[in-house]
Amino acid sequence: MALHRQGRRSKRQDMDQGLFDTARDEAQGTALDGLLSFQGLKPSAALELQSYDIDHFGESERYAGASSMPLSAGATSIKRARLSLPVLTLSLVKTFPRIIRGYDLAHAIAVAVPMDHVSSTRINGQSIGSSILVLKGRSDCLVYEPAGRLWAVAYFSLPEREPWSQLDDGYHLLSPASDVLASLHGSISTTLETAAHDPDFLNEPTSRTAVEQSLFVTMDAAIRSNANRGPMHSTTDSYQRIVAEMERLIRHDLAIWHKTTELAERVGVSVRTLQSATQAICGMSPHRYSRVLRLWSVRKQLRTGPARRSVKACAIGHGFWHLSEFAASYRAAFGELPSETLHRSKREVI
Repeated sequence: MALHRQGRRSKRQDMDQGLFDTARDEAQGTALDGLLSFQGLKPSAALELQSYDIDHFGESERYAGASSMPLSAGATSIKRARLSLPVLTLSLVKTFPRIIRGYDLAHAIAVAVPMDHVSSTRINGQSIGSSILVLKGRSDCLVYEPAGRLWAVAYFSLPEREPWSQLDDGYHLLSPASDVLASLHGSISTTLETAAHDPDFLNEPTSRTAVEQSLFVTMDAAIRSNANRGPMHSTTDSYQRIVAEMERLIRHDLAIWHKTTELAERVGVSVRTLQSATQAICGMSPHRYSRVLRLWSVRKQLRTGPARRSVKACAIGHGFWHLSEFAASYRAAFGELPSETLHRSKREVI
């Protein structure tokens, strides 16, 4: 038995970059379908696999300086698979309908690769579609994700080499050549499946380096073959500023509901411009966005506020004076009544 294990380890030590690339190429055709529901992945000594609810998912976003607000309760299970390599951390995340605010990546880069065919996601009003999203440094972003997605995210310290060193701080949408994108999907898929089913292979330093190098090679190629040559500035910068000012006014006193006409006047734009800006950036009307902000704020207060808080006090403090309508809206958003959230949070404290 011992000799068998030693022989097996020797063979693994002999696997090089070429062998791993061959496996990656063979996986390209099924990379998307094989990972859509995390099928084929299981926790191992190399791969961490976790499930989250919407209240605790935020803990996994802190490294990127981001926060998510859910848009609907839904039935989507939030999952994350994570593999730590010498320099790079690779995650696969199945998300939920949400709005994301962020990001702040000091001296680091995050590369988000869509692993599905959903096309409705927007960042600062720009459609992401199947493009690769690269985040570097601090970015003032609002991501509208009306449908749950499957993302692969590579996170690593900023390399002092091209093409990464040439990227400005902020966000970049890349549209690489189709064969390069397929190669990146294949590399990600094969890496995660190897971590799930052959973790001993990744115990070998040479193997870990080969796997990581394969990921960097395909990501480098994605940047160099980007079809969006030239400046990658948002054409909706003015809309973004309008929404940021509107949100500042709403958050300043959540107990007051401002009419759209009043918000527009205080922001300094027409009602039509405010509505267009909010629809483009947030995918909804100013009134609905205000409701999303308030409901999520209520939920956070019910879960983490003072021990003597009450549902009524939280609701009125956020401008919800009709408690029956508030309870119905809350249940539609989170799949439970506010009283249930409060009772559960008290049990967790006890």
